[in-house]
Amino acid sequence: MSVRAVGNLPVEMTSFVGRREDLTQAKNLLASTRLLTLTGMGGVGKTRFALRLAGEIRRNFTDGVWLIELADLRQGDLLAPTISSVLGIRDESKDPVGFLTEHLRDRRLLLILDNCEHLTHACAELISGLLRSAPTLKILATSRHILGVEGEQVFPVPPLAHESATGLSEAMLLFEERASAADPRFRITDDNREAVATISRALEGLPLAVELAAANVRTFSPVEIAERLQDSEVLTATEQTRPSRHRTLDAAVDWSYRLCTPHERHVWEQLAIFSGGFTVETAVGVCIPSEPGSSVLGALIGLVDKSIIVRINGPHGTQGRYRMLEPVRQYGMERLASSPDASAVRHRHRDYFFRLARRGISDYCSIRDVEWYATTQTEQANIREALAFSLSDPGEPLVALEMATALRPFWEQSGSVLEGYQWLRRILDRVTDPSVERATGLVAASILGFLVEQTEDARTLLREYRELTTQPPSHELAVTALFASALEAYADDDIQKAFDEAERAVELGIDRENPGLVAEAMALSALCAFVSEREDAEHITGRFVHFTERHEAHLLKAIALYPLGAVRWRKGDGASATALMSEAIRLYQMFEHPGMVAVCIDGLAWSAAASTPDRAAMLLGAAKSIWQYSQMRLAQAALQQVTSIVERELRQELGKSTFEQMYAKGEALSFDESVALALGSETDGKPKSKGSATRAGLTRREQQIAALVADGLTNREIATKLVISQRTVDAHVEHVLAKLGFRSRTQIVRWLDTAEQPD
Repeated sequence: MSVRAVGNLPVEMTSFVGRREDLTQAKNLLASTRLLTLTGMGGVGKTRFALRLAGEIRRNFTDGVWLIELADLRQGDLLAPTISSVLGIRDESKDPVGFLTEHLRDRRLLLILDNCEHLTHACAELISGLLRSAPTLKILATSRHILGVEGEQVFPVPPLAHESATGLSEAMLLFEERASAADPRFRITDDNREAVATISRALEGLPLAVELAAANVRTFSPVEIAERLQDSEVLTATEQTRPSRHRTLDAAVDWSYRLCTPHERHVWEQLAIFSGGFTVETAVGVCIPSEPGSSVLGALIGLVDKSIIVRINGPHGTQGRYRMLEPVRQYGMERLASSPDASAVRHRHRDYFFRLARRGISDYCSIRDVEWYATTQTEQANIREALAFSLSDPGEPLVALEMATALRPFWEQSGSVLEGYQWLRRILDRVTDPSVERATGLVAASILGFLVEQTEDARTLLREYRELTTQPPSHELAVTALFASALEAYADDDIQKAFDEAERAVELGIDRENPGLVAEAMALSALCAFVSEREDAEHITGRFVHFTERHEAHLLKAIALYPLGAVRWRKGDGASATALMSEAIRLYQMFEHPGMVAVCIDGLAWSAAASTPDRAAMLLGAAKSIWQYSQMRLAQAALQQVTSIVERELRQELGKSTFEQMYAKGEALSFDESVALALGSETDGKPKSKGSATRAGLTRREQQIAALVADGLTNREIATKLVISQRTVDAHVEHVLAKLGFRSRTQIVRWLDTAEQPD
């Protein structure tokens, strides 16, 4: 029986050319080592080689092959949290390295750390520790130089073969593949064969350089391209000490730059400011047209046509997102640095993402919360870039503080609490003069500090705020400070005081302009009401639900449904508790919030214990399997006492052997399977031919989505029907197409129709 491959390897969007012997050699090396570092200059194809290598051996790793992209990460202390985030671990502990190490300890897993060169020291330290502690872990790294880790096996990735006595060399095949994508009529013929061979030799088989050259067949013939490659001014870098391949790559990028119109060049330089990609809207919002009558959109289209910019997400109903290959982006950054527009572009970039950060104030508790959350999550790399710029500019640290403070709701709900706390502490170390901004930042940092159990530091921050605020604060700041005080009391295990402070925050903010603050205070108040078994607990928790419904919020409503369900369960109304927690799970699916899903599954186990104890035991196991992806310690600690009692009673009723068998069965479920179990059955819309879908290697969710595609639903409509995010649907559709070897949704329809026919 084959092992089902898991992980996050992206679908190959273009063909992989050549390098069969290199792949065989690299596979043999990886079989006998635990760290294989692929080295080589920028543009040699290290990332693509790593992905193909991993794709060919992925079934050897029962816990998956996981790609960690580091090109846009600038802070070494975020390396472990970044890996954890990709693995789906929502960890907010003060020891992210330790938590990641513990998660990987017994897993048979391959990590691909891509583009390590700018984080060499941090990567080397983390890799060394992980390999010592996790004996079945293997790591495949790409870097422009070795990492220097004990036991490291280095494999230099060579360029494509570009000399061939007979037939077409690998570089020529790549040129033909990419040129035909730019011009479907292009083929290597007897008339242009020698010109293509000349190009391949001149570019020394460097994949990026070959691809950049091939993209221009719509403008020049291969003979003309070959003639221009011989122009020393275009293709030779000025630094004679630089290796020839580096000179060739830079020359190829510079040559593509010269082929662009002046307006396209101007926009290219400005687009290089984006980290982690951009949308049309962000490009237009940040870039400055070079002259009246020109447009950023027009230049963007031209740059896509010239393969300077690539689209990085699926084409099926998704918003376009674009990025530059890193060497191309670095070239643009160098040009921008010497441009008179550099300062203006950096400020426009920062201001654009400052506005996005401030959207949390208005959108957190509103009907717009799904879009706000998804957009902010997608733009995290750009947000980090904007924060770093503001912090580095002597005149801008106050803006960085305002931005970081405004991001608090997002950091709380996205599993980035520790990162937010670190940003605020770093900025507060720079902004030391008394001000309203510093006071607000102190409170925000204290809240995040309490949430990550940095309790003493959080107390210090809150105490400094109180000493600093000699005048009555604004209503919004007063509400936030009361919420922070309530968290402090909760940390002291003074539940009554925590409840009273939270209620004061609710009362003060209820009619103000920031309902998100009130909702957070209501959440803590509701938790305290359940934990302390107050007589008015149902009123307190019900009020929270009604508040979120009045504001048409999705995420905060999901948070509100759990305590109301818990209170109903305690009153003996298991049916109502089950309905409320099931609804919460459906809402959480829109935000990829596994920690709170685990909370609800635990609650569903409480309700199931009385009537279906075997199912309850499975639910407890399923919840445990999901807890590994989150560290929602406040919620987990609040319900752990009840869960322990339920578990003890189930052991007695079922017997130790049966309980452990059912518990293990639940613990072995995937996240999607756990959710399906929690919701009572498999969700609607099963594929029309399950057997055929299963034979094609589709997961249960992919089968479901394939059927909905065949029914004519768009990705947005599928997301609405299944109550999941559209980005999740986009990814599933891409996986279905890749597994079936299809290029269009129409092929899915035909395939399912054919599968339905009797044999």
